[in-house]
Amino acid sequence: MGAMTLLRVESVVKKFGGLRALDGVTFSLERGEFLAVVGPNGSGKTTLLNVINGVYKPDEGKVIFEGRDITNMPPYKRARLGITRAFQVPRPFPELTVLENVIVGAIFNGGYDKEKAVEVAEEALRFVKLYEKRHQLAGRLTFNELRLLELARALAGNPKLLLLDEVMAGLTPTEIDEMAKLIKRLSEERGIAAISLVEHRMRAVAQLAHRVIVMHQGHIIAEGPPETALNDPKVVEVYLGRPWR
Repeated sequence: MGAMTLLRVESVVKKFGGLRALDGVTFSLERGEFLAVVGPNGSGKTTLLNVINGVYKPDEGKVIFEGRDITNMPPYKRARLGITRAFQVPRPFPELTVLENVIVGAIFNGGYDKEKAVEVAEEALRFVKLYEKRHQLAGRLTFNELRLLELARALAGNPKLLLLDEVMAGLTPTEIDEMAKLIKRLSEERGIAAISLVEHRMRAVAQLAHRVIVMHQGHIIAEGPPETALNDPKVVEVYLGRPWR
């Protein structure tokens, strides 16, 4: 592993009964890199995220983070190492304010004391442009604002790696653009790496991601810069149906 390598997934296999949801998946991620993992439903994307953050243990292979084998480490310990996940369906505490929701993330994932947690939470809300709504109840946010709150909660955990589970699903093209730009800013300004799962609406993500991995039936079928990976003949054949552009 190079000095800049943050994550290495090595020959990972994950089986459910007779199905190989992941079948020998290998890739690495550099510090501060924005990687988009694309592919149709059932291609293995979510299983891959679950293996990286410890929800599933692989049947074969290894997960290495900062040179350390974390294959058998539980999710809460991975969170303390800096692996944070934002989910597709935001689950805020609706009776808490926006700020209180993010403070919870700062305390439980970041390990901060109360005073520092407030400072970290306010900073995260400024970054995602929700600071003006910090005293509003989370249950009153719009769908897009809930997604931004989910991202702020993840940020408050002091991540080195953000795992983004279809965080752009259901957003408008403009909102997707804004979210993708935020993720790219995280990588460029803070050196936070991100793995973002994308099933639909991949244009903004693909344009802003440093690299794209395309999955199909548990395999990586293409990998590289967006232009290269998404115009790969096999990707066009099994997934996109036509050249990306």
